[in-house]
Amino acid sequence: MGGDHAPDEIVRGALLYRANSANAADLVLVGDAARLQRLLGGKAGIEIVHAAGVIGMDEHPAAALRRRDDTSIGVATRLVKEGKADAVVSAGNTGATMAAALLILGRVRGIDRPALCGMLPVTSERRATCLLDAGATMDADARNLLQYARMATAFMEKVHGVQRPLVGLINVGEEPEKGDKMRLEAHALLASATDLNFYGNIEGRDVLRGITDIALTDGFNGNVLAKGLEGAFDTLSNGIRSDIFGGPLGKIAGAIALPGIRRFRNRFDYDPYVSAPLLGIAGVSVVTHGRARANMMRWAIAVGERAVATRLVDAIGTAAVSAA
Repeated sequence: MGGDHAPDEIVRGALLYRANSANAADLVLVGDAARLQRLLGGKAGIEIVHAAGVIGMDEHPAAALRRRDDTSIGVATRLVKEGKADAVVSAGNTGATMAAALLILGRVRGIDRPALCGMLPVTSERRATCLLDAGATMDADARNLLQYARMATAFMEKVHGVQRPLVGLINVGEEPEKGDKMRLEAHALLASATDLNFYGNIEGRDVLRGITDIALTDGFNGNVLAKGLEGAFDTLSNGIRSDIFGGPLGKIAGAIALPGIRRFRNRFDYDPYVSAPLLGIAGVSVVTHGRARANMMRWAIAVGERAVATRLVDAIGTAAVSAA
């Protein structure tokens, strides 16, 4: 029931996933049963579990979850806790998804703070870069960043098949001596971690260049960067659509440039990889974009399936224990 286009696009995404996966997992749709049943139309392989409530954007997520036990994100997350589902996927309020995961599933042993990987399109041969933390936890210290790097490494290896992913620390300069106290301490910890493939410092402009597979920072700066890039993408696409290809002559130019436009659009098509699990949670809880439509939801479900199949949570736990 969460997301700008819920529940219609969420149900369409579930059906799209079932139709395009050779060995598709069985799905459970959690929310208003009557509405979901009408949209589903009795398709096989999809169960409905009723949940009467939703957490509004104006509500405090943790308080709402403690006060009410009928919210769709709460009910869905409890299904995972009780072993009735293997993963939860949501396009709803990220804060509510995070709160439900922490309150119901808890953290992986040895992980101090969970983190959210924001997958960003890049211009190199790498398909995408994991920006971590993209906003799950606002405060972090150097030790947290070291844990984030280990969790992101496991995620990129297990879910995206990247061997020995390269980790870059976002900073104000490339030199090791640059940055504030926390960045300096984090650089030293990362450089001495033999289990990590540490590149060194990267700057904000390097993130979309795909210099590294993982772009590491705290949740506050990561969220600011992610939303700034999102706004830049929107401004760029709207400008191209209206200023360059608007009007009669623009339409003619657009027809001539169509092959290049398609290649450019495909470069920034992040539907297949934008979704990611909350890392450090003792269960698979996948967050996708609030503006998700059916195709993005289809891929979000597939990310959850891969996270379960590759035992991502166990891998994060093993890395945390080994480093302790």
